[in-house]
Formats: sequence, structure tokens, C-alpha cells
Amino acid sequence: MTRVPSVFLFLLLLFLIVLHRSMAAAHHHHHSIVSETCKHSASGDPNVNYTFCVESLQSVPKSKHADLRGLAIISVKLAKADAKHTKSRVKTLLKAKKMSRYRKSCLQTCRELYSDAMASLRDSVKLIEAGRYGDANVYISSAVDAPGECEDSFKEGSIKSPLVKENYDLFQLAVISLSIASRLG
Repeated sequence: MTRVPSVFLFLLLLFLIVLHRSMAAAHHHHHSIVSETCKHSASGDPNVNYTFCVESLQSVPKSKHADLRGLAIISVKLAKADAKHTKSRVKTLLKAKKMSRYRKSCLQTCRELYSDAMASLRDSVKLIEAGRYGDANVYISSAVDAPGECEDSFKEGSIKSPLVKENYDLFQLAVISLSIASRLG
């Protein structure tokens, strides 16, 4: 009678060891695909911030099991969500009662740029899913330009942009997306 529990405990312990190793391997895979992809992107493009890349991609649970194509789609969707969030922020800023015409014009320009970026990023996801990587890269490239153009509109009028962080974030997400998608084909 006492042998059954000890055999059971042995099997339970063995199961837990195997489970722990497989979970560690899965964690290592997740860490390695994301970190290797970001390392490759950062070494190939001086605009890519490695830490930003890793943190962004790891924020999406699906990146744990993604391949390069999956990471490209994840990064583009992150960029699209960021563009949507920023466009919403611009709409809020445009509701301010007191604002110079020039500032209002800059914000309207940014709203249009972010709308276009959202559409380009949405289309690029579909193109990646269809295996049309070259076309996807063209669409992603147009989104890469949007934050800089938005920022430039404020600089031209010598006024401080209220979207510095948002423009930086979208630029990073877009260049990361472009770097990953460019590796697909």
C-alpha cells in the first residue's frame, strides 16, 4: 500500500520537472524570437530602438508563439493602434477653445497624416497576410513618414508640438514593422 503513493509521488515529481522544462523552453523561445528579431532590426536600422522594440512586441501575448511573419503582423497592428490613439488625442486637442490658427492647422495636418497612416497600416496587414511583402513595405513606408511630417509642421511655425511622444512612438513602431516586414521577402 505504501508503494503506490511513493510511485505516484515520483511520477508527479517527474511530471512537474518536465512541465517546468517545457515552460522554460517556451519562455526562452518567446524571449529569443522577439529579442533576436529586435536585435536584427536595431543592427540593420539605426532608427530602431532595441528596448522599445522588445517591450512593444512582448506586450502582445501572441508574440510568444509567433514566427517572423506573425511578428510583422503584430508590429503593424501595434502601429495601427498607436496611430488610432494619437488621432483620437489630436481630435481632443482640436476642441480647445483658445488656439492659434497655425496650431489648429498643424493639428489638422497631423489628424490627416494619422488617418492616412492608419489606412496604410490596415492595408499592409492584409498584404502581409496575402504574402505580398513588397507591397506591404510600400504601405508601411508611408506610415513611417507621417510622424515626422506631423512634427515638422509644428517646427516650421516655431511652436512646440504637443505630440512629441506620440510621434516618436508611431515612428518607432512603423520602422520596426518595416524592418521586420522587409525580411519576409
